[in-house]
Amino acid sequence: MHEYSITISIIEILRELISEKKISKIEKVNFEISPVAHIEPGSIEFYFECLTSEDPVLGNAKLLFNTQKTMVSCMDCKEIFESEKISAVCPRCGGSNTKIVNTDDIRIVSVEGS
Repeated sequence: MHEYSITISIIEILRELISEKKISKIEKVNFEISPVAHIEPGSIEFYFECLTSEDPVLGNAKLLFNTQKTMVSCMDCKEIFESEKISAVCPRCGGSNTKIVNTDDIRIVSVEGS
């Protein structure tokens, strides 16, 4: 259900952008989602459509989601690397003292409109 509050935040951010940039129609919004985020893109699309269906600027905007790879930092040698797992071993030093770097659940990468 937290997708509802995320969608509300997305709409607020887009409304600020619309006002600031004098956008008359948003056609596409591109997102990056962290691989460790517990976000269901389909739910965000559903809530977005329900909340913006009557909005002439946001209505019918396409939402595109790209799940990023997990980026991990080795706390021992400072190597940053991609990993398929949350718990990872550093490929450089073999250490397991690591932490995930990309912790933003979701972020807007770009907005296309006129």
